[in-house]
Amino acid sequence: MAAVGAGAGGGDGDGGGLGVIGRQGGPTAGEYPTEGEVGRIVAAGKFVAASIVWNYDAGHNRNWAGFGVAVENSGGWELRLYGNARVDEPKMSYSLSWHLGDEWHRIFALDVNGNHANHSINTEKWLRRTHKQVWRDAEPKFGYTPEEAIPEEPNAAFLEFCRECNIVFSGQLGVFPPT
Repeated sequence: MAAVGAGAGGGDGDGGGLGVIGRQGGPTAGEYPTEGEVGRIVAAGKFVAASIVWNYDAGHNRNWAGFGVAVENSGGWELRLYGNARVDEPKMSYSLSWHLGDEWHRIFALDVNGNHANHSINTEKWLRRTHKQVWRDAEPKFGYTPEEAIPEEPNAAFLEFCRECNIVFSGQLGVFPPT
């Protein structure tokens, strides 16, 4: 069993006045997250007790495997953690998504050796490069190059992503690649 503790800045509560649907000052259906709300969600303590089971992705082919699990929290947010990894090369993506109104919003993500281009406020593109994305008011898919080294092994990268998102993971890590 692997356990990952909340990183620096993690909290154990909702901090009061957070942007949760139905709370005073929170977003309503159809609204987009704000940078401040996303910052509070990422900083708040969260946990995943479910086991990670890597499954081949029927939408791609047997070169890709993925998972999705609910993220528990005391803030009342409906959160999910998703992972996708390529079996035959070190290429993967992890994201923390928030269900707000009628839509899911990818609010924080890590793409390792991504094979797509993302545009940033400064117009930098990440093509086949490792980058992170965090929701920003000016550019919802704001990307930046991480300063720290990111593991290229899928389960190790997942644990690093959990640490950075202040998610305590206490479930079992599945075998990668799946059998």
